[in-house]
Amino acid sequence: MSAWWLHLRNSPIRLALPVLIVLDLAVLFLRNRHWIGVWPETGAAAQVPAYLLGVVGAGAAAWAASAPARQGLREQLSSARVRPTRAEAHQLGATLTIILIPYLLGQAVAFAMTARTFPPGVHLWLGYLVLGLFVLLMSVAMGWLCGKLFAPVFAALTAALGFLLLIGLLDASAEFVVASGRPDVVVDPLSLAWRLAAILVLLLVMLWLPGSGAPRQYRRRSLVLVPVVMPLLAGLVLTDAVAARQPPGDRATCIEGATTICVWPEHEKYLPQLGEVSARIDLLPDAIVPPPRINEIGLEQTPYSGGGEPPISEGDSAPTFFIAEGSPWSYASTISIAIAASTFAYQDVEECNWRQLTPRDRHRLGAVEAWLETYLADQDTPDYQTNAPAEIQAAWTAGREVAGWDSLADQFEWAEAEVHELRGRYCSER
Repeated sequence: MSAWWLHLRNSPIRLALPVLIVLDLAVLFLRNRHWIGVWPETGAAAQVPAYLLGVVGAGAAAWAASAPARQGLREQLSSARVRPTRAEAHQLGATLTIILIPYLLGQAVAFAMTARTFPPGVHLWLGYLVLGLFVLLMSVAMGWLCGKLFAPVFAALTAALGFLLLIGLLDASAEFVVASGRPDVVVDPLSLAWRLAAILVLLLVMLWLPGSGAPRQYRRRSLVLVPVVMPLLAGLVLTDAVAARQPPGDRATCIEGATTICVWPEHEKYLPQLGEVSARIDLLPDAIVPPPRINEIGLEQTPYSGGGEPPISEGDSAPTFFIAEGSPWSYASTISIAIAASTFAYQDVEECNWRQLTPRDRHRLGAVEAWLETYLADQDTPDYQTNAPAEIQAAWTAGREVAGWDSLADQFEWAEAEVHELRGRYCSER
């Protein structure tokens, strides 16, 4: 313990510790704050800084690993009474400690913010915490190896840039970076266990390689790492960090109204906002027909696609909506799509023939959809942007202008007239 503490006190990386702590907390709080009050989002948001800290950690580990060569102590260390493996372990442990402190502190702060209300699902936070630990362990292992193989300055640059490149390649091939923690997904325990086991074995094997020999000698002996590195890389590419959760069944929280809106228990913080949406649905005119039930994505068993927008419906299942980063527009948009699909029978080709829409009627239909979305969001301007064609953008603008009318009765009268006329042209009588 004393040798580890000595390495910790003498490590030049410790001087950067305040900067790393500020960096971690800045990424946590400046990105957004919708994660507060939702355990999976809290864990995911607090592990995002691990990818940035990993770049620093890789360079710092390479710099620490090359200290014997940089300071001309190879011969002294080789003749010291302390076994090279033990000395290497103390030095590596001190480096890991310094890199992990900002991350663990950030996770502790995030935990405290959500623990004030302590919603369901704290075990989901733990999975993301460990996932971030793996990222940092991998960065230190990569940096340590570079520090032993290359000259000090080159090793640090190679490790930092190499780790950044590796993250990009892994994310492109296997969605390595987890940026959010939706309640319908969970960190896969089997995948995480495989990754942790492989990286811990890699670190242990590295300790048994010569810590003070010349880089050329280290390169020859480091070939024993190949049987460890290959399964690790295969696990990263072939397995997903997160997997779909089992539906909560009776534990789902629902709001009753003209349409029943159900959410995951972990999203109980959004019940007041969704209650307002439900109340606005209850006021809609009779011509607009909401579905009997709308589920948050994942409440019914559907395949996890790994990203992108969820389906509005899956077979005979209830239509779905999602909550993206706490945005009212995310759930207002997807709920309005479900209501429009029910009102205009988009999926019933026998009842309605929307393929024959004229450009003018397509504009009118888009205006009704945009009005419904804006009405449910109860806001003026969406918080998102799209690359939709100009004619579609014009239809949306027209619908949002109607949503800005002072009289709600006039809005409903307009919407009801548009629905009756459009359905009268393209649909058979119900």
